[in-house]
Amino acid sequence: MKRRDFMLRSGAAGAALALPLGAAAGTRRLPLLDDPRAWLGEEFTTGEGRRLRLTEVRGVRVDRDTLQADLRFSALDGGEPCLGIHELHGGGEAHALYLQPCSDGSVACINRLRRTRA
Repeated sequence: MKRRDFMLRSGAAGAALALPLGAAAGTRRLPLLDDPRAWLGEEFTTGEGRRLRLTEVRGVRVDRDTLQADLRFSALDGGEPCLGIHELHGGGEAHALYLQPCSDGSVACINRLRRTRA
């Protein structure tokens, strides 16, 4: 086998093997509180069995040290959750958020410090 043929074949084989790994890595998203926009449209279930959908992420401010945003949810069934901390299950994960009723659903205001490496 010539060197050129070997390089072409091994490169194609390596690319074919890496494709499923890259596709799997591309489907993983950051947690809700790290990247709320990636969760738009996701359905969540509360501990009381209410179903909510994340419909909007407003006022996102991200800098080196903080992330601030308002997460707006609309009720799909079971009505709006009451004021307080709710554990939302969705996307294979659980997220504890403080929900407040508002005119167009429920809102969770997040303001978190981002981890910095020393």
